Amino acid sequence: MDPYLYNLLIIIAVLGGSVILIFSVLVLVRFLSVRNRQKYREKAEQWENIYLDYLHGDLSLQEAAASMGDEKRYYWLWRFFAPYLGALSGADFAKTKDLCRETGLIAHYRRKLKTGSIPGKAQAARVLGSLRCHESLPEMLSLLESKNPLLVQAAAQGLARSGKPETLFPAARALLRHTFFTYEGASEILAGYGREACPLIAEHLKEETARAPEPVKDSRGRTSRKKLPGKEVDHSIYLAIMIDLLGHFQYREALPLLKELLGKADEEVTVHILKAFLRLGEVPEGFDLKPFLKHHYWVVRNFSAKAWKLTGDREALPILAELLSDRNWWVRFHAAEALRSAGDAGQSILKEKAVEGEQNAAAVSNYALQRSEG
Repeated sequence: MDPYLYNLLIIIAVLGGSVILIFSVLVLVRFLSVRNRQKYREKAEQWENIYLDYLHGDLSLQEAAASMGDEKRYYWLWRFFAPYLGALSGADFAKTKDLCRETGLIAHYRRKLKTGSIPGKAQAARVLGSLRCHESLPEMLSLLESKNPLLVQAAAQGLARSGKPETLFPAARALLRHTFFTYEGASEILAGYGREACPLIAEHLKEETARAPEPVKDSRGRTSRKKLPGKEVDHSIYLAIMIDLLGHFQYREALPLLKELLGKADEEVTVHILKAFLRLGEVPEGFDLKPFLKHHYWVVRNFSAKAWKLTGDREALPILAELLSDRNWWVRFHAAEALRSAGDAGQSILKEKAVEGEQNAAAVSNYALQRSEG
């Protein structure tokens, strides 16, 4: 036989065998996955009856745990309990947590948190946080100092569910220092602490503002704030997260504090305070919007124009009229929207600018008037 043909046949046979082997492995994995899902569903149906009987008082803790604890695949137990723990509170949550402890679920994940692999520790931090296992708080807090972003993220997520709002501040700094999250991503995780954290956030903001460095102005008058001494966290971003959380949870008690913060705020923090006012649907007593409508930073002007409806300040109407010629379209648009909502006085300004104003002012005024007619 031709040696080249022989070698070609060998290669074809090896490749064919590899394809058959890979296909067989995929079929086997698929079969095992389907079988595991079926077995889990069967277990979950049994556990549901046991669990509900336990919650209703028809089974004791020991009886329920004995009936459910024969399954040592703890990830199945966690998969079963997780939806209940996310929805329950009060006595039912406490009873469910007791059952998780009695079945060995908590002990299992506490071991994983201490000695598991990186993915295992991350999963354990999330589980134990959801179970509000306060005994594991020291380990989760230590994970915040990890150089592995996955562990830092998981620890922050676990702490956010732990029912301990005082852990929010180290979690926030760790997310900004050791992960790639922006303030939006960090805020989404930290929102897990819930509205109960707002009083602590407000008190913390007072302390942070008192020791914050003064904003630094550049040659164009723009303000920024240096990082805190000895820290790798941009203080403005850190403050923005706290302010966003107060706005997100509609914590109106913070309005006087937010007004006070404006006195030391840089541009970015100012924007987030104005956003908070919009989320809260009101501004602090005695708040003067006019300086912010004249601010050099267009984003501040933009959100100030949006916030005019919360103040209804008639003295600000001439400034809104000037903003119809602003170089930024969004500022022009929101100024026009504010005037559109200002009754006859605002409508008169829009009509005048639509006829006699410069090109940008005329265009946005006409657009706003058409919206009114529509």
